[in-house]
Amino acid sequence: MAFVEFEMAKRKHRNRYRGPDLTSHLEIKCGDTLDLQAGDFDERGLATAEYQTAPVTIAGAIPGEKVSAKVVKVYRDRIATLVENVERASGHRVEPKCVYFGECSGCQWQHIHYTRQLEIKREIVTNALSQYNTLRSAKVLKTMPSPTRFHYRNHARFTVGRGGENGIAGFKNADSRCFVRVDECAIMDSHINETLSQLQGRLDRMTQISIRVGSNTGDTIIQPLLPAEIQDVPSGRQKYIEEVRGTKFQVAASSFFQVNTAQLSAVVDEIVSILGLEGNDTLVDLYCGVGSFARLLSPYVKSVIGIEESASAIKDAKANCVDVDNVTFIKAKAEIAAIDLSKSGCTVDAAIIDPPRIGCHPQALEALKTLAPRRIMMVSCNPITMARDLNVLCESGFKLVSVRPVDMFPQTRHVEALALLEK
Repeated sequence: MAFVEFEMAKRKHRNRYRGPDLTSHLEIKCGDTLDLQAGDFDERGLATAEYQTAPVTIAGAIPGEKVSAKVVKVYRDRIATLVENVERASGHRVEPKCVYFGECSGCQWQHIHYTRQLEIKREIVTNALSQYNTLRSAKVLKTMPSPTRFHYRNHARFTVGRGGENGIAGFKNADSRCFVRVDECAIMDSHINETLSQLQGRLDRMTQISIRVGSNTGDTIIQPLLPAEIQDVPSGRQKYIEEVRGTKFQVAASSFFQVNTAQLSAVVDEIVSILGLEGNDTLVDLYCGVGSFARLLSPYVKSVIGIEESASAIKDAKANCVDVDNVTFIKAKAEIAAIDLSKSGCTVDAAIIDPPRIGCHPQALEALKTLAPRRIMMVSCNPITMARDLNVLCESGFKLVSVRPVDMFPQTRHVEALALLEK
């Protein structure tokens, strides 16, 4: 991702631009101001422009606007800028709620009316599907709005400043790499902001800190272990408890759980409706994680088989489903377990597949073809890899019926999607 990450894992190596230098002919430096006409958004969620033939990205602009923007970084392939003044505003512009908007690049679209954000996310999904002939005729429904537009996120990873900002938590701007102190994040759950206020300025000798919270329980884990002098804030726990639709889930610190639990509940209702689950189906849940979908969908099917390769996630999944008797789990790679299921003669009525951002393993897609469920629900947080994987399935006998974009991440460029395929 190009914007400030809320993830604390080691930073992934960025794809470096290796083409011709597109900005060397300009005598431009950081701090200069450019007058620009904002064009379409790029994959970073930033408006684009051109300045003396050089590509420009404009954080804080909306397509169609005329703005003056400050240069924050000059790359070989583009000039990164930040809006300073809007000379001709879009009708979709609103006042950002967060005082750090723009300076912190974690949210890209707080300045855009929420209705328009939903429309843009639908367009993103439609554009991704349009790259494949097999997908162009699929119906893309309206984006499902989030029940909460701010303070929805249950997981934060803060950078801790250095030098004069030692001990202070915040984020780094994706382009300028400048550290931004953050005392309250507008998209973080209130429990996270309360914990942040207890720790702010006290995180000496630390470089990053992760705070995860059960939005419906208040249960909190902080990692890594805080310095010995901080005794009033517990840290170092390995699990926390969340509650969704009356069901409690234990989640290991290393495991994935949806960051927007209110929207997760709405998504379950949508999946039940789209898949037409009425109690008689055998459902396979690939990449099942801690068993959230397996557990929440179990009342609507005859049986669920969850498949996950993470040992800690499977351990949590089994604990989360201990009170239901129609869910079983297989610890294995999705591609291997699915093939074994097909060889065993297991009849699968429906499958739900919720892969990581990189998409499905090619062998998992092959296994799905062999399993041949009548319906498949793909849950994806990356429209590009989703479209790629849907195309593979559609070339092997499935038909893409509909796609429902879901706003799991309000105020940001990210969009979730539910794609229904039928045999």
